[in-house]
Amino acid sequence: MTGLVEPLLARLPAEFTAAERDRIQRAYEFAARRHAGQVRKSGDPYITHPVAVAEIAIDAGLDCATVCAALLHDVIEDTGCDAAQLRAEFGDEIATLVQSMTELDQRHDQAAIDAADDRTLALKVLDRLHNMRTIQHLDQEKQRLKSRQTLDIVAPLAGRLGLRAIADELESIARDRLTHLPGDTGATYQMLALGALLLPAAVRASYLDEWLGELDVLRDRRTRTRFALRLALSMPALALTLRRPTRHTLTVLRWILRTDLRTWTPLTVLLGWMIVETARNSLGDAAVILITVPPVLHAGVTCLRKKLGLDQPDEPI
Repeated sequence: MTGLVEPLLARLPAEFTAAERDRIQRAYEFAARRHAGQVRKSGDPYITHPVAVAEIAIDAGLDCATVCAALLHDVIEDTGCDAAQLRAEFGDEIATLVQSMTELDQRHDQAAIDAADDRTLALKVLDRLHNMRTIQHLDQEKQRLKSRQTLDIVAPLAGRLGLRAIADELESIARDRLTHLPGDTGATYQMLALGALLLPAAVRASYLDEWLGELDVLRDRRTRTRFALRLALSMPALALTLRRPTRHTLTVLRWILRTDLRTWTPLTVLLGWMIVETARNSLGDAAVILITVPPVLHAGVTCLRKKLGLDQPDEPI
């Protein structure tokens, strides 16, 4: 795949020095050797992905070290490359960027995002952009998961980093995927996605990813629905455990849950939106949501009220 490096180098701005161009070429050659024989879901050689991420980095005006890290960003996680070897080849700056990117991919939590510097976060955003551009090669549930995660976390992160055009493209692709995905598993996904809204945004996608993996092995539709219901029923308790709510948050939550009017008005609107969106692709899935989700919501509200000492809601004033 030596033909990939010439267009990449030609894309570099004139202000890049000869030494920087040489470093980028060496990073490409290193990545190409490490990823040799690996392919993507599309069937393309894997090296096409880091090259595409590096091209996005160049177009975004990022520096030489970040472009090199874009080319190398998967070598530790996907090829078994030792971090020390990477450091010996390319120095502390690039190796640290790649290592930080790897840790961010592996942890999927708010602490990892908070600890990462802006260049590491930018690499994560650029990596997601190319993956979203080629998302059609994933199965439908993975597309839903990645698209929702992109809207909830990655696109806002891109905007915060000043990558406005990239944020807009991420949002556009993700919304298009969520709107047009066909399939007969939408009801179970919608049920899990609704319950997962209670979880912290930083961990929501990783939990959904794990649950969808378990759903993949369940082929019977009724079994999948029962499994999703059990998960959804457990989410209120899980949310309280993960969020460690502050006193102010608990005060607001108690105020909302104290009356049925304040509790059920937004939930009814959300349920209606779910039914309408699902009905665009499958009336059967919309019917499943209408039948199964209200009991799940009721059970979740009941569980929250019990945990907060609000077993019986007050009458609305």
